Amino acid sequence: MARSQALPDPGLRKKVNSDIFRMVLPVITENILQMSAGLITSAMIGRLMADDISAQGISLRVYNTFWSLFKGIGIGATVVAALRYGQRRFGDCRRTIEQTYLTLVPFALLFMAIIFAAPGPIVGFLSDEPALYGSAISYLRIAVWALPFAAITVCNTAAFNGHGNTKTPMYIALLLNAVNIVVGFVLIFGIGSYQGMGLMGAAIATVVSQATGAITGLLLLYRRGGYFADEIHDKPFFSLDLDCIREIYRTGIPAACENVFWQLAAMLLSKIILLYGSTHFAAYQLGLQAEQICEMPGIGFTTAATTLSARAIGQRDDKLFRAYYSQMHRFSIYTGVFTSLMLFLFPSLFMQLLTDKPDIQQLGTVYVFIMGLTPVPQDLNKVYNGFMRSAGYRRTPMAVSFVGIWVVRVPLAFLFGWILHLDIAFIWIAIALDQITRLVLSMLIFYRKKVINTVSALPQAQE
Repeated sequence: MARSQALPDPGLRKKVNSDIFRMVLPVITENILQMSAGLITSAMIGRLMADDISAQGISLRVYNTFWSLFKGIGIGATVVAALRYGQRRFGDCRRTIEQTYLTLVPFALLFMAIIFAAPGPIVGFLSDEPALYGSAISYLRIAVWALPFAAITVCNTAAFNGHGNTKTPMYIALLLNAVNIVVGFVLIFGIGSYQGMGLMGAAIATVVSQATGAITGLLLLYRRGGYFADEIHDKPFFSLDLDCIREIYRTGIPAACENVFWQLAAMLLSKIILLYGSTHFAAYQLGLQAEQICEMPGIGFTTAATTLSARAIGQRDDKLFRAYYSQMHRFSIYTGVFTSLMLFLFPSLFMQLLTDKPDIQQLGTVYVFIMGLTPVPQDLNKVYNGFMRSAGYRRTPMAVSFVGIWVVRVPLAFLFGWILHLDIAFIWIAIALDQITRLVLSMLIFYRKKVINTVSALPQAQE
């Protein structure tokens, strides 16, 4: 059974640590920026009415479902681009990303049109309370215009990450979030004689910031001296390469399904939590912002594990593949423990930063404290998932996610909230149990499939 052990070769350890930190730290920084922007935006909306907080939360559940779908396809593009990079097929790196643009952006435009034309049934599923329903539809009809830009940003990020560059997405995130905060503040609260638009101002700020990030990423990729300027291929942009598309989506669709499972479950959980009232849902929505602290290292390890393991496979370097796993396994435990301590020790501080309403603070503090159980299993699971995807087990993380969400999280939440009407803290516990279940399953599969032997067993280990 593969264990995380200290690397005996100091030179290899130094190289591996450098590769990992060069990828993980910018991704974590990027997520700190995104989290900070989210916290600031949530804090601004948290100064509005509880119904406004809940209306935004309902809309975000819908918006984030499609965003998570795009991110999953972006993972597929990242894996393929990283493999091509490891094989030094640089023109095919560009071709991979361009095929992702060509297929993903039209889907985003289609989804945007559908949601804009008929948001009622989706919003109504979550809540038919008149005050929430009307505000959520108005917010969603504006925010949905950000979807095509979000799809472009996902493709841009896959391009940079596939080349091992996580710094540029970090800088783009800095710009995007700065725009979101500044524009959001002005449009929500107003400035000078301008009175502001309240919740709708936050929706417009989302569109403006996503457009800024997408256009900036395209300029950096295609400008003179950018990655794509030097990665030449002889095929027209608008010609479909079905083999390339199949390869991208063969990995991307399971990853997208994994993300969508979570989002659909979040929609069901939102419906259950709304039974407790808008105050409880507002606390849940703000607590999610604090919980994003847990996601920062995990997302960094997902990117690093997926990209670096794929590169090692492309280079057929077994020693490097094992070294990446060993060090990332160790680092994920360290970061998980640190994050848990923050959530255990300072839950009320996070909620005080997000809202000035005592009742919401009290409910949210319990949620943040319970989520302190999740960072270690969450971070470790991201590492296992990244290596399994690159090793060819594309559907395994999706299956694990399905079990955790639809066998543990949703049924327990339904039992505790809908049937037994227990205290809302039991729903928080169901969410934590989901993360623990996923880790156990991922570990068992990782060791049973002997994923650590992927490179030494090539080509037999590939699907």
